[in-house]
Parts: sequence; structure tokens; C-alpha cells
Amino acid sequence: FSSSAWRELREPSAHKMITVRLYLLAAASLWTSQSSESGAPPQSISDLVGHYEEIFKSGNRNAASHLWSAFILKDSQTYTPQQLETLFRGFCPISGSPLPDSPHTRFYVNLSDAVTGHEHGGITHHCCWPCICDEQTAVKTDTKKIPTSSGPVEYRFLVIGDPCLNAKKLDSPFTDPFSGQTVTLKDEAPEVQCKDGRLAGAVFSDHGHPILGMFFSKDDLKLPYTKASEMAGKCSTRKEQGYNSGMGAIFLKVAGITSLSKGPQVLGLSALSDTQPWVTDLSLMRGRGMAVLAAVATTGMGLALLTWRLRSKASGPERTDLESME
Repeated sequence: FSSSAWRELREPSAHKMITVRLYLLAAASLWTSQSSESGAPPQSISDLVGHYEEIFKSGNRNAASHLWSAFILKDSQTYTPQQLETLFRGFCPISGSPLPDSPHTRFYVNLSDAVTGHEHGGITHHCCWPCICDEQTAVKTDTKKIPTSSGPVEYRFLVIGDPCLNAKKLDSPFTDPFSGQTVTLKDEAPEVQCKDGRLAGAVFSDHGHPILGMFFSKDDLKLPYTKASEMAGKCSTRKEQGYNSGMGAIFLKVAGITSLSKGPQVLGLSALSDTQPWVTDLSLMRGRGMAVLAAVATTGMGLALLTWRLRSKASGPERTDLESME
């Protein structure tokens, strides 16, 4: 986005999904001017966004950023550390929204280590301020050594407790703060799926927690950013109002299923996802289709796809709150 376009998105207005999706689709069509080839590791954020429909087969990325992370990490050995870090700036780890690598998406936040409880400061990238609220409430950090083209590098990642340790709660009804209707997480976050008692498709940290995104604890703080602490008042008001912005209650419901203190403390190969390149079974990542977003070449085509998406009843609506940026 240009600075003026981002400012327009940040202006307070009614939360109209059409407006937000139009911006996302317009951005996607600019980012994906060339089609992404299936099987080719993304080399840029635009390439990564071009794989959207390949990564999220339902078309819904609510609370499913673990799939962005897994898609990037499965080819980590082909990237330099700088390339890997750039790709992790291309999506919001809370909502799953594609992002531009822009100062407007940068938030400085202190988060606790999932094991020691020690606080680490760093940058995380988000589509809107409600996501930084959810992150501070429900997300911790953990480490993992990642193979890169320059050798192994230990990173600090954003993690939650594995919801599949108590998978029945994905079927628990709750009231959607936007529509007032009774829904379940399986309705609203269809890509949050379980396999053999673990979160399907996820890459797991050193202590067995699903990785949502990267925590940039060594990022350059000379670049512009927003302090998460400045959002404290807005976060409190949002909570009092029933989480009626951003992801609504979806992410907090998913992240709250399993307390990190109750998660498995797994070390070694047993903590690795079967989507990672250094594990032999890549079945979860095989057979993915060509990215549909790569075909969105014009705004007119974006509007057509938008209309189809809005009319589709195949899955719950995506939550996007770029308009909440203030």
C-alpha cells in the first residue's frame, strides 16, 4: 500500500467487509502481476501472497497463520536468513491477513517466553491494532533452529498452545460479536484442523508449540514502529465491548483452548512438523493447487472474485479489520 492508501484504511468508518476486501484484492492483484508457479518456493512477499489459495484451501485464513509459517519453513534451506525474515513480514500472525512490508505494520511489543516466562522485546507485524491486543493476551514466544542456505539459524517465534490437545472445543458454540449469531470455531476458522491429536500442517517450536509467525527480537528499531503499550486503552475498551473489532473472538477462542503451561514439552525430532523439509513425510504439503489470487490481475476481476466470496456459504467469513488502524 502507498502511505495515502494506508491512511485511508486507518480512518474510522463502518466495518464494511466489502471495502476491506476490495483493498486486499486490489493489493493482491498488484502484488501478483505474474502467476506463481506451483511448487516454486516464493522469493518475495508478492510470490507468497500468490500462493494464498494453495495454502488456505477453504479460502478462509482466520486464526490459521501457522499455515503461512509452515509454507515458508518447508523451503527454508533455499533461503538466506534475510530472505526468510522478509517473507515472515508478509502476513499478520494473528488474523492471517497478507501484509505489505511497511512501517505501518510494525509494532514493538514485550512478550513472555513460553517456557521460562522471561520477557523479550521485539517487532511483530499486524494488519490492525486489535491484533496487537490479541497477541499480548494470548501469544508467547519460543525458539527453533531453522536450516537456511547460510547454515542453521536460531529464531524466536510467536506460539500458542496447541488447540488440538482439546479438539472438542473447536465444536463449542459461542456468540459472534459482529452478527450476534451462534457459531463454532469450525465454522469461523475452518483451516484450524487436527491430525493425530496435533494442529494439522503446523511447524512446532523447540518445546512443541505451533508456530504462528516470527518474533523479530533483533529488528532495527531505527525504523518507524508503533508501541503496543500505546494501545492499552483501546484494547481495554475493545474487551469491554465484547471484541467487536479485528478478529472478533475467533483468535482468542482458538488460542485459549490450550494453556501453554499445559502444552507438551517436546524436544528433538518429535517436535517437528511433517511439513518441514528435513522430515521425510511431506504429504500435508503435496498436491496443493495453483494459487487463485495470482489470477487476480485487475480491479474488475478482484471485484468479481469479491462478489463470489461474499456470496459463498462454504465457510465462515474472514475477519479483517484494516479499517481499525488509527
